[in-house]
Amino acid sequence: MSDTTALDAAKIDIRRWTREEQGARALYGSRVIYVPSVLAEAAELLGKLYAAGQEHHIDPEDWAAVTGLPVGVLSVLDARYCSRVKLSTSELHAARDTLVAELSARRVTVQPGQRIAVAPLPGGPAWGSRGESGLSLGLSSEGWDIRVDEIASQPRPIAAPTTEEGAREVAGLVHKILSGESADPFAALPKGASA
Repeated sequence: MSDTTALDAAKIDIRRWTREEQGARALYGSRVIYVPSVLAEAAELLGKLYAAGQEHHIDPEDWAAVTGLPVGVLSVLDARYCSRVKLSTSELHAARDTLVAELSARRVTVQPGQRIAVAPLPGGPAWGSRGESGLSLGLSSEGWDIRVDEIASQPRPIAAPTTEEGAREVAGLVHKILSGESADPFAALPKGASA
């Protein structure tokens, strides 16, 4: 198996575990939302593991019979991007300022504060107990997170670099969620539950 073939198989498996098998992924812990660069990093790492296995006559399909290798790769990246993040005050402010600027440039109504509140877009989904709430974003030593902009809402982690470039990716992801172009991260919740 070539490195290209291993990478292609890895991309398919990462996509399957992050999009189509959310129920299976939820069994392994909280569902994390991924920005494109982290998904690319996961696919690259998994592709290298598949290529190394091939040197020992182990095909990518063989891993599925004994381990959740794609889940393991995602879990490693979850740990990197969603816990023990070290940010200086200036890095934190730069990332938050970039997020606000990027969302504003995309015509999203933003209210900076302890958390960054974003209003629903016209024609897009809305959340919360009355179906009128927007979302809010946070950046801390636990990395990026997103939640419904209501007091009782629980945050969901976003695996993204805590840099200005990561903030741009988070803004792109949030805009897609607000416009309905991307899957609703809170849709799987039971009726009446809040995220």
